[in-house]
Amino acid sequence: MKVLFEDSGFPLLDYELLLEEIDYKNLLKPSVMPFTELPTGNYLISIRETAERLQEKFSTLVVVGMGGSSRGAKALHQAVGKENSRLLFLDNIDPDLLSETLNRIDWDKTAFAFISKSGKTLETVSLMNVILEELKEKELLSGERIVFVGDRGNAFQELSEELKSPFLEIPEEIGGRFSVFTAVGLLPAYFAGYNVERFLEGAYDLIATPLPAFYIAASKYLHYKAGRKISVVMPYSSYMAEFTEWYAQLWAESLGKDGQGQTPLKAIGTSSQHSILQLFVDGPDDKFYQLFFINRRSSDLKLPEGAKVLPYIGGKTLGEIMRAEFEGTLYALRQKSRPVIRFELSQLSEYQMGYLFMAYMVAVVVMAKLMGVNPYGQPAVEIGKRYARQLLEEGRDGGMSQ
Repeated sequence: MKVLFEDSGFPLLDYELLLEEIDYKNLLKPSVMPFTELPTGNYLISIRETAERLQEKFSTLVVVGMGGSSRGAKALHQAVGKENSRLLFLDNIDPDLLSETLNRIDWDKTAFAFISKSGKTLETVSLMNVILEELKEKELLSGERIVFVGDRGNAFQELSEELKSPFLEIPEEIGGRFSVFTAVGLLPAYFAGYNVERFLEGAYDLIATPLPAFYIAASKYLHYKAGRKISVVMPYSSYMAEFTEWYAQLWAESLGKDGQGQTPLKAIGTSSQHSILQLFVDGPDDKFYQLFFINRRSSDLKLPEGAKVLPYIGGKTLGEIMRAEFEGTLYALRQKSRPVIRFELSQLSEYQMGYLFMAYMVAVVVMAKLMGVNPYGQPAVEIGKRYARQLLEEGRDGGMSQ
């Protein structure tokens, strides 16, 4: 993977001087970034063996989890597996989504992973209760088709003991949006047959040579201070849409504190060129751009030599046309001196995604250090959670039914 900064708007020396102010070389350690202590030994073996036991009897795993409890695995699944049928995700309490998912699964061949760090996430627990009741009514409720993932000592561990189901621990010091390299992300990855070793290798390589992640943070911070409070992430691949969702949570929940924050904005090339590119190029200069291009696709199609309507596309592949569109967007942004970081991925693979996940988790912690905010926790989110619980306990609906 190449991360290119020549259009980022500041010389690299400025990034280095800024980073020296926060003693950046001492930030990349588990005491500051717990997620950089990647899994090994018995922990990794227990995840793999749990997935293998599920594979022996079940063809589909439904992952039930909200936000960081599913988003990383979902992004990896879309990018690498092109959303193959081995994994399904319930990451919203929407009744229509639940009904549609449960109506199309083969219950005899389906296992379920319930993931919640606290073991008390309202949506996850609600969905879990519906699913367990369905399994009971179908006489399929057995510990072998259920896995619980969460903090040790929480309600999910107690349930796992009651149902005689496997329980996989999330390390206490690792928060949900930083948990893709724990059982949260690795259990679905193993079950779907992805190369977890290469996934971890990508993360290891970023940790070994972390300067791109530090430069990402420094560049975004300098532009944030210059008034660019919106951070655009725009991959030229439909199969990175879920990655943009993961990024949005990471960047918003980690930095949106104490009246500060850089708002993430998601786009997809080339489709978003027909909706939002006008604003990017000719609107206010309040955005920072991150563009991603995949150099080698799993498949490509060639147009006939005598193409109709537009003769100049004759004999070109769709990949070549997409590259031209990407270069066109980059050129337009350059013409307006918009700041851009480019990512050139050799292909969408476990290694590349592991590298990207780790790069952005490191970058957001460095960005938080520069901003003077705590990247961990999401105290404002808890306000809404507490009120929702109060409404449910009191049997009220907040006036929505009126």
